[in-house]
Amino acid sequence: MNLNYKRNNQKKFNTLYKRLLALIFIFFIFIVLILNILTKDKSFSESENRNLKTKPKFSIEKLLYNNFTKKYEQYISDQFIFRNFFVNIKSSVEKLIGKKENNNVYICDDKYLISKFNKPNKEDINEKLKAINTFIKVNSKLSNYIMIVPTKIKTLEDKLPFFAPSYDQLKYINNFYSSLDKNVKKINVFDILNNNKNKYIYYKTDHHWTTEGAYLAYLEFCKTAKLTPKLSKDYNIDTVSNSFYGTLYSKSGIKSVSPDKINVYIPKKEDNVIVNYIEEKKKSVSLYNSKRLNTKDKYSLFTDGNHPLIKINTSSESDKNILIIKDSYANSIVPFLTTNYKNILVVDLRYYANKIQDLIKDNNITDTLILYNANTFFEDESILDISEYDTD
Repeated sequence: MNLNYKRNNQKKFNTLYKRLLALIFIFFIFIVLILNILTKDKSFSESENRNLKTKPKFSIEKLLYNNFTKKYEQYISDQFIFRNFFVNIKSSVEKLIGKKENNNVYICDDKYLISKFNKPNKEDINEKLKAINTFIKVNSKLSNYIMIVPTKIKTLEDKLPFFAPSYDQLKYINNFYSSLDKNVKKINVFDILNNNKNKYIYYKTDHHWTTEGAYLAYLEFCKTAKLTPKLSKDYNIDTVSNSFYGTLYSKSGIKSVSPDKINVYIPKKEDNVIVNYIEEKKKSVSLYNSKRLNTKDKYSLFTDGNHPLIKINTSSESDKNILIIKDSYANSIVPFLTTNYKNILVVDLRYYANKIQDLIKDNNITDTLILYNANTFFEDESILDISEYDTD
């Protein structure tokens, strides 16, 4: 009798315990749901050092044809409360079990953090080809260039964990180049980067190339554009930070890596510039904002980060004016170009809302350069806006 009584009590206790756990779990989900609804969306993550996804606008057409569901999932993931806390917990657990990848970032040899390269969507590639080719045909009288920069996952692929699956980034770049209009000159920077891969050409904790990597690309651009580059001996190379932890450090949650250093190339014979940030209505006499070195996003030292439109007037004797359509990889190469162009316009289509063609007409543009890193180029859709202008 006592044994049955104990068994019944134990059974009741187990049932009560399970129900209590279920209620706590449901209550937790409810609280998280309410907090996510009430919490204001953030546009930028200081810890991850990047812009966060915003809520996509709903329409039946977007739901059926424009990957609305995927974009909404990315938005929820970016705006989820306590995101940083959960990323760090996940990273710590996976490090304990010896995993070499976290949050799409590989932990590689020599303590490099390398972001994955996702297979590009064929339809997206075709849309981008159509947009760029339309732009090139309309501006066929200009000198047009494109530079899609391979990231670490290709140039430093020998540092990847042996199990890491990886699509051939260079193959996608070359295939894209081969389908472009003949009036655009394709700049191959892989060879020069690959030949110098044992040098410090990419940050270890960030997705960008270093100033050294950008300078190598500048040399290759000048070679293709038949311009005379400023040689490395003509610069004073100064280290302005030894404590840079970049986007991949934040994204991966991996803390057992050393910080990067940031170098700047200052011309021994100074190039005078006036930098006009159009939308922000501010001007500067330098392409470097040293105040940014006191922030998490130290890479924004270059051109003060990303802006919709920057107009740069230089002291160059050149009669050429260039329009650069870019992502953040271009920020550290722009200072080198002040030697070769009288005026430089820098447009980031992720933030710029006006027509590109108006800029070309109003600023006597002679050259255009499309400059993106391969990850951003194949994933981001903003380049499609390059052909959105009146053709009357």
